[in-house]
Amino acid sequence: MKTNLLKKRLGVNSLLKLVAIVALVSLFFKAIIDVDKSYDTWFYHVPFAARIWGIIPAELHTFYDTEEYRFVGFPLLVEFLQGFFWFITQHLQAGNLVCFFSLILYCYFLKAYFKVSIYYSAIALLAIPLVQIHTTSFYVDLPGNLCLSTLIMLTYLLYIKQGIEVYNRRNLLLIFFSAVAAANIKFQLVPLVFLLLCFVVARIIWLRCQQIQTRTKLYRWLLTFIPTIFFASLLIFATPIKNVALYGNPFYPIRIEIAGQVLNHQLGFYQHAADSIKDAPQAQRWLYSILEINSPQWSIDQWSPNPNKSRLGGFFGGYVLFNLILLGYLFIRHRCHQTSTAIILLAVMSTITAFAPQSHELRYYLYWMITLVSLNLYLVTYLEKSSSQRTQLLNPLNLGFICLVFLAVVITKTNFVYIKPNFYTLDKHLQYVVNPKILKQIQPGEKVCLINKSKQYRKTNGYPVYFHPQLNYSYSIKSALDSSECRGLRQINVP
Repeated sequence: MKTNLLKKRLGVNSLLKLVAIVALVSLFFKAIIDVDKSYDTWFYHVPFAARIWGIIPAELHTFYDTEEYRFVGFPLLVEFLQGFFWFITQHLQAGNLVCFFSLILYCYFLKAYFKVSIYYSAIALLAIPLVQIHTTSFYVDLPGNLCLSTLIMLTYLLYIKQGIEVYNRRNLLLIFFSAVAAANIKFQLVPLVFLLLCFVVARIIWLRCQQIQTRTKLYRWLLTFIPTIFFASLLIFATPIKNVALYGNPFYPIRIEIAGQVLNHQLGFYQHAADSIKDAPQAQRWLYSILEINSPQWSIDQWSPNPNKSRLGGFFGGYVLFNLILLGYLFIRHRCHQTSTAIILLAVMSTITAFAPQSHELRYYLYWMITLVSLNLYLVTYLEKSSSQRTQLLNPLNLGFICLVFLAVVITKTNFVYIKPNFYTLDKHLQYVVNPKILKQIQPGEKVCLINKSKQYRKTNGYPVYFHPQLNYSYSIKSALDSSECRGLRQINVP
C-alpha cells in the first residue's frame, strides 16, 4: 500500500510540474507574440516607454496634455524597463516580459527564502485571475505589487526569526531594492512602503538591542544605522521627493489635499466605482470586491459595460475564501509563532487595504491576495517539514493539487484567452487602430494635431511615424482631445 501511495504522490507531483512548465512556457510565448491592446497600455505605458528610450522621441510625438503631466510626475520604473526590452530587441511586445519575469523572480524568491517549490507557487499564483491576466501585459500593477509582496514577506521573516543573521547584508539589500522598486512603480504603493519600512526599522532596532549589551556600543551602531536609513530613504522615495522639489506635491500631477491645503496639481483624483457600491463605505466596497459579489467577468481592469458591476472582483471569490479558511485552519490546528504572526499580518494588511483609496479596484492592491497565497504556501511547506507538526492530509502536494483545480477553473472560464498566444501582432493592432486615410493627410516633415474624436486614447497613439516605416518619410504628431490642445497646429480629426 505504501508503494502505491508513493507512486500516486510521485504521479501528482509530476503532473503539477508539467502543468507549471507548460503554463509558464505558454505565457512566455504569449508575452513575446501578442500585443497588449488594453486601454492603459496604449493610453500611456507604451508612449512613456517609447519616449524614455528615444524610440519615439518628444519631437515626433507630443502626448495629450494630461499624459504630459503624468509623464513628468508619475513613477516610471516599469516603463523604463519595458522601454529597455523594447529597445534592445526592437520588438514592442518584449516590454510584456517585465511582468512575466517579475512573476518568475517572485516564485524564485519564495523558493530561496521560504523553501516553497517554484512549481507550486507558479500554479497557486496563476490561479489568481488578475495575476494570470497581467503576467503578459504592459501594465505596471503586477510588478509593483510583487515587489511590495516581497517587502511584506521579508518583513514577516524579520518577525518570525530571531538573531542578527535575519537581517544580514543580503536580506537588507533585498528589502532596500524591493522598497525602491515598489515606491517607484505606483503612487498607491508609496504609503504602504513607508509603513512597512517603519515596521522593518523598528524590528531591526529591537533585535540589535537584544544583541548589544552596552549603551555605548548601541549609540555607535545607531550613529551608523540612522544616516544609512536616511540616505536609503532618499532613493526609495525618489519620485515623491523629486515631485515635492519641483512641483510642491509628492503625488503630482494628482490633486492632493493636506490639512485643508490643496497642493499644486493638474489632474483630479479619480473615483471609479460600480453604481451598486458607490454609496457604500470604502471597506465594504473592498469586501464586496474580494468576494466578487456582483462582479463582471475577469479582465485586466475588471471594467464592464454594466455600471452595477464595473471595477469589481478579479481575485476569484471562491479562491479567496479557500485561502482565508486555510490560513484560519492552520492557525487553529497548528498554533505556533509562524501561524500567529501570519494571522496578525493578515489582520493588519486587510485593515489597511480595506480603507485604502479605490481599494475595490483590486489590480491596484494585488499584493493582498499574493501575500495571502504566499503565506499559505510557506506555512504548509514549513509544517510539512516540521516533525512535530506534520500531518498526512495537509502538505504542499495536496495544496498544489487544490490550487491546480482553481487554476483549471480560471483557464476554462476565460476560454484560455490569457494563458496562450492569440497571435494578435503589432501589424494586426495597427490595422485596427490606424485609419490609412488619416495617414495620407499628413505631409512629409509636417507636425499635425490629431484630435481624438472617439475619446479612445489608444487610437492616436498608434499614428507616430515609428509604426509606419513604409511611408519612407518623417512627420510628427500632437495627440489631443480637443482643438484647445493643438496650439496653432493643423488639425485632423481622428474618428
